[in-house]
Amino acid sequence: MASPERLLAALAAASLQFQPTLASAQAAACVTEQEVSAIAIYSVPSLVQAVRLRCADELGSSGYLARRGDALSARYAALQPAVWPRAKSGLFKLFTGAASDSRRGVDTISTLPDDAVRPFVDALIVQESAPKIAPRNCTRIERVIEVMAPIDPEVAGTLLGVLVGFADSDRIPVCPARGA
Repeated sequence: MASPERLLAALAAASLQFQPTLASAQAAACVTEQEVSAIAIYSVPSLVQAVRLRCADELGSSGYLARRGDALSARYAALQPAVWPRAKSGLFKLFTGAASDSRRGVDTISTLPDDAVRPFVDALIVQESAPKIAPRNCTRIERVIEVMAPIDPEVAGTLLGVLVGFADSDRIPVCPARGA
């Protein structure tokens, strides 16, 4: 069995891989750890869908996603309304750092009601994530999802927010933590 450190490193790496819309932002304003956590929690149902789409030929009908993927997605989907405002704030910060054409698009989208924006964001996560999943990694991704599934979604999101901030990635500019 992998050490806890290796598992956390794999989770952090996977989360960065599965946040392609965030990775494309250039010179964006920093996002808080709380916003990263909210984005992570909000994204899980769409990411599970992306894995299922991309890995349909690689994963078995008796695997974790086939047996329990809907229940896992539902746990996170139940939290989406609560985390959406913070996730939206973080996403818009990242998107406004992109080219001026993207900023105009973000300005337009930000004026729309949330019930119109959320399906767009959900579809974008699936559309951008699925092609980035290497089929050879499908069984490993399913295993990481299965191992992480028992962790409370809020705890998993918080952990991810801290890890992404700790990673000091240029891809996702996390605001420096305030010292005590």
